Amino acid sequence: MNSFSIASLVVVLALAGVAFIYWQAQQRTHLLKNQLNDALAGRQRLQDFLASMSHHLRTPLNGVMGYAEYVYSSTSEPMIKFTSKIILENSLQMLHLVNGLLDLTKIQEGSLTLSNAEFDIQEVVESVRALHQARANDLKITLSVNMAHNAPSRMRADPYRVRQVLNNLVDNALNYNKQNGSVLLTVSPSANGQFITFSVQDSGQGVPAEVQKTLFMRKQQKKEPFVLQPNEGAGLGLILSYQLVDLMGGILDYNTQAGKGSLFFFTLPLREFKH
Repeated sequence: MNSFSIASLVVVLALAGVAFIYWQAQQRTHLLKNQLNDALAGRQRLQDFLASMSHHLRTPLNGVMGYAEYVYSSTSEPMIKFTSKIILENSLQMLHLVNGLLDLTKIQEGSLTLSNAEFDIQEVVESVRALHQARANDLKITLSVNMAHNAPSRMRADPYRVRQVLNNLVDNALNYNKQNGSVLLTVSPSANGQFITFSVQDSGQGVPAEVQKTLFMRKQQKKEPFVLQPNEGAGLGLILSYQLVDLMGGILDYNTQAGKGSLFFFTLPLREFKH
């Protein structure tokens, strides 16, 4: 075989090798496209399922809550009043859990949208206090609000989500407090006036060291799948709050001391509305 024939053979083999590699690449690309399409379809089906499940759960829960509230307000029988109150409180807790799961799913899918509206800060804070006041009274816990003298009256953000985060923090402060304890909700601006801080201080037992490690579902790895841990409860409130504050361009953090309570606070950019 002469040198020309050898060279030709080498070229043919090289071309065949390139063609084979190209064919494999095409097959791999086709496989990856199919897998991506399947994954996207699966995620869409999951999102549709959760949205449907949320709707179907909310409807009977609202009915149960409505009747429980009616019974509670229309009777003076102690046992009926007591049981209807338990039904109402547990139904409300289930509704919050359903809404929290749906919000977390939307955040993971990147489909949660935030509004950007002007709102009265003190009005939002007072609505949070009013919502929890009756429960605080039942638990014999003092619930109060402190607006710093230099705090702005209005700002731009998503008032519904700000209220949602504050409700979660106050709810936790009441849950993990002690009788005759206190919860203080404070609003104060930063020294440079560019940020505003909302804080909730309680007089509870503080956050145990082993719980602190996963309090916000590992802040550095918040994209990880949500997994319920045995005997720890759902823990959706703080996880959801952390991610909502993050979406609003802020930071949620805490300080805690064993036996003396905890301070949870989040700072948001202060986009004060100027007329």
